[in-house]
Amino acid sequence: IYRIFLDHIQIFLHSDCFSDYGGYMNFASQICAAALLLIIFIFYCQQKHLPLRTSQAFLITIFVTFLCVLDIYSIIVIDNYRSYSPAYTGFICKAYLISLVCVGFFSLRYICIDVYSSNHKTYIRCMHIYYAAAIIGSVIIYTLPIHHSKELGSDAVYTYGPSVSATYIIVLIFIINVLATAIKHRNAINPQRSKAVTIWMIFWIASAVVQFFHREILIVSFSSCIGILILFIMLETPLTNIDRTSGLFNYNALVQYMQQYYNDGRQFFSVVFVRLNSFQNNLTPSVARDINYSIVRFFSDIPGAVTFKSGEDKVTMMFDDANVASDAFELVQEKIRTGWGTNSDIVIPAGIICIPDSTIAGNAAEMLYLTGYARQRNREFLENGLVFVDINVLNEMKDAQRIEQLVKDSIDNDTIAVYYQPIYSTKTGRFSSAEALVRIKDEDGNILPPAKFIDIAEKNSSIIKLGELIFEHVCRFIKKHDLRQYGIDYIEVNLSAVQCSYEQLAERYINILKKYDVAPDMINLEITESASIGARNALINNMHALLDYGVHFSLDDFGTGQSNLNYIIDMPVDIIKFDRSMSMSYFNNSKGKYIMNASINMIHDMQLEIVSEGIETAEQFEAMNALGVSYIQGYYFSKPLCCRDFIEFLKEHNTDKPD
Repeated sequence: IYRIFLDHIQIFLHSDCFSDYGGYMNFASQICAAALLLIIFIFYCQQKHLPLRTSQAFLITIFVTFLCVLDIYSIIVIDNYRSYSPAYTGFICKAYLISLVCVGFFSLRYICIDVYSSNHKTYIRCMHIYYAAAIIGSVIIYTLPIHHSKELGSDAVYTYGPSVSATYIIVLIFIINVLATAIKHRNAINPQRSKAVTIWMIFWIASAVVQFFHREILIVSFSSCIGILILFIMLETPLTNIDRTSGLFNYNALVQYMQQYYNDGRQFFSVVFVRLNSFQNNLTPSVARDINYSIVRFFSDIPGAVTFKSGEDKVTMMFDDANVASDAFELVQEKIRTGWGTNSDIVIPAGIICIPDSTIAGNAAEMLYLTGYARQRNREFLENGLVFVDINVLNEMKDAQRIEQLVKDSIDNDTIAVYYQPIYSTKTGRFSSAEALVRIKDEDGNILPPAKFIDIAEKNSSIIKLGELIFEHVCRFIKKHDLRQYGIDYIEVNLSAVQCSYEQLAERYINILKKYDVAPDMINLEITESASIGARNALINNMHALLDYGVHFSLDDFGTGQSNLNYIIDMPVDIIKFDRSMSMSYFNNSKGKYIMNASINMIHDMQLEIVSEGIETAEQFEAMNALGVSYIQGYYFSKPLCCRDFIEFLKEHNTDKPD
């Protein structure tokens, strides 16, 4: 082999392959292509990268494309065909043609790995078909005759004949399949991959057309290398998966790597998620850099972990072994307790989520959503929280997702129902108002408790649309039935904390009132103390705009949460509503009576009205009436009623009902 190699080098050095400009250019282009591939390969291998299936397929495609540069050797052999046997010359030329078929096949394989990433059986079935096509095509190419230009006495170097024509046809079939697959599945795969592969194939077709009509211009191999360069720049450079500030893998890499586990059927792995509270603002830049460095070094050195920076202050680690994950969990806990930095003297509050068994989730999206849900579900997670996620948390999350979808569908299809709970006026002895309460039904037609879906709607901000829809229902109901004729002075409508922070709330609600021609004093909006705290400026602006228009306000749920009489002073409200727990405290303990009496006296002195919620018995009603409570609401009078039943209730109970 060594002697043959030396003989070939000697022949090459004494050949006339550079005697014509075209031969020189063809040879130079192949050398340039080979150098380009070598640079890409070296740069790729020197970078930190994940063992993703697409990345592995890319490396194989580089290798096969490098074989395509056999065109260099075929140029030498053809130019010196008298030094070789015709069989050997034909073999080398056909080997180059086969390498083109291999490039076409592996480019198709590369795109199929992404297309069928979630359906391994379909991928295997397609690959069997494409393998068979590549093998049959290669046999045909080797069977058919091939000729070269030197046999015609031409100075140019190229091949022609049935074998070459068959190669064009077979490679074109693969290219068409690549383009068709990329276009057909463009919505199911990485858009950049579809775009990059499409550009590569179009470029390859153009070069093949040029070479087909100008056989002396050998640029197909070079265009294959350009395709590899396109893939590398747009997709496969390892730096796209690296977080530049930490050197750890980034969130995009985490999603791909985790999903690959599920796609390959290797569903079992363990996840440890760490969130470090922000600390940069409290430290000098040099100390902050030192701590950042110690954090990155610590997580990079954890045994058995593939570590990702999954957010600005978040780190996610994946483990193949649950026991190794457990050891890492303890290491992280210990490090958080001891501190960071060169002297380990800076303690940063942190939260840790451990998911020992990944099989509780069905894919990467569900797993990552689960970690986010676990964070929101456990408020203590913000500071030194330790959360273990199991199947129960997953089921809870799925139930929340189901309810979220129900809320969305109810809003989109306007299938919500508004019920009305009558409010009794102790001054007039009649039902003078009602509270509007939203109801949503589940798949089985059962009514969901508001406590189950209101919180979810607030978290995903759909409460804005839901609130407007409820308000429209109320205004439409008031307009349709002219509720004043039934003795109703106003309807109370709840506002959530999220709605109160919505800057366009007043404008939108005023427009709805105008749309249905409803008098503004027919509406009383209920705000909560939490709303007045969390969105104070926006709330005050909205309240003044609505008050100027004629709408009134109540302070709802007084006596719960962060109760403070200052809010009664600051908020321009007319009515204070005692929460059921506040009302019941009057009957359940002696201290509650003193607090209730003091609160009622103070509120009356401020010339405000009081609604007592949750009254269920005649005894409770008489006690609240004796205390001077203006309005009473509860099951003692009625549960929330649908529109039809509410009207019938008013006809039956209000003394001035129409005939």
